[in-house]
Amino acid sequence: MVMKSLLLFCCTTALLYSPTVVHSMSEEHRLEQRQKHGYAQWPPTVVPNTPGWNRIMNRRFEQISRIRNRDDKWNAWVAIMTSALIATNYTENGWGLTRAPDHITRRLQRRLNRTLLEEGIIDPSGKSTYKEHYIPVIGGEEHARPLMITNAHDNREILNEMTPFFEWWSGIDLKPSIAYGIRAYRNDSNLLMHIDKPTSHVISGIYHVGRSEDAEPWPIVIEDFHGNTNQVYLTPGDILFYESSKCNHGRPQTFYGGYYASLFMHYAPASPDFDGKALLHERDLAVPPHWHVDFPPQDGLDEFEMVGTSFKEPKCKNLLCALDDTSEQSKNTVNWYGPAPKGMIVTNGWDPETMEPPKEWVERGYDGGKRREGNADGIDSDNSGEEEDEL
Repeated sequence: MVMKSLLLFCCTTALLYSPTVVHSMSEEHRLEQRQKHGYAQWPPTVVPNTPGWNRIMNRRFEQISRIRNRDDKWNAWVAIMTSALIATNYTENGWGLTRAPDHITRRLQRRLNRTLLEEGIIDPSGKSTYKEHYIPVIGGEEHARPLMITNAHDNREILNEMTPFFEWWSGIDLKPSIAYGIRAYRNDSNLLMHIDKPTSHVISGIYHVGRSEDAEPWPIVIEDFHGNTNQVYLTPGDILFYESSKCNHGRPQTFYGGYYASLFMHYAPASPDFDGKALLHERDLAVPPHWHVDFPPQDGLDEFEMVGTSFKEPKCKNLLCALDDTSEQSKNTVNWYGPAPKGMIVTNGWDPETMEPPKEWVERGYDGGKRREGNADGIDSDNSGEEEDEL
């Protein structure tokens, strides 16, 4: 009923603002192509079509309709169409949590500790350790800019070696895109809610490497396909799997402590049917014809503000109403606490405090990468083949 009234309002006000060009496509041509590609229905049937995902997406449709700035509004619609409709979901819930191989964790911790504790923080050459440039999604003043502790060759080796883990979770063959970091967030920073590139950041992971002794708990927040907002408290050596171009995620709470360091890993489907460029075209077409209309305020609807391609709910605690215990949205928030168990994937249905699976759990456990033909030996999660240096 609400959407019908909004569409009526749209029809009576559409002539007040009619954009001529959207990116490289005229609005007239976009709307014509939109019809041909089957996006006439509004509101759309979301993917996956679950009650919880519908609830999250429909609330966001309403919030975005009330953004005043045209550029921000277009960016918001493009992002929500990707999340709600265009990007495929490859898993049931959109996220999972497991334990990484010990030898890779030690390898990454050596790099982190050697840089922060032995070599000092900043490499003057800027080649391996440097302060990350400003990007809107990461909040904080100049002193809070994250440090990037990089090793491109090492990151590529880890990305390749970890591919079977991500295929185990996603159930599809993958091709590695990029691993970046180690990124060490610093005191007074935060990460606003956002989705990633649908062309290359499809099946992703946050590999928590380490943190300072004074670091306060700082959960990764991710929305899942059943309407939950999950706060996941990682311990070093945990990996959070997530569908990063579909599920909004971030760390909107302010971080307090010396540093909090992770490696970010991204993969794309290996199938020849996956066409990232086509997804970019489809998301633009899926934006509704009334995208530019400023809808009137609605009682009980929280303010929504774009920051670049990320967003915040500025009037709610922690910049996200699901993390504000005075908000109705917080009733669907679930807290999860690592460490994750080895060889299994924690997700919806598990006990979030004990990390115990439900009684009828059917997860077979990690198969060592045997699903890939020619990789029968797989990965030994405990045998490093490396010297166990002191961290």
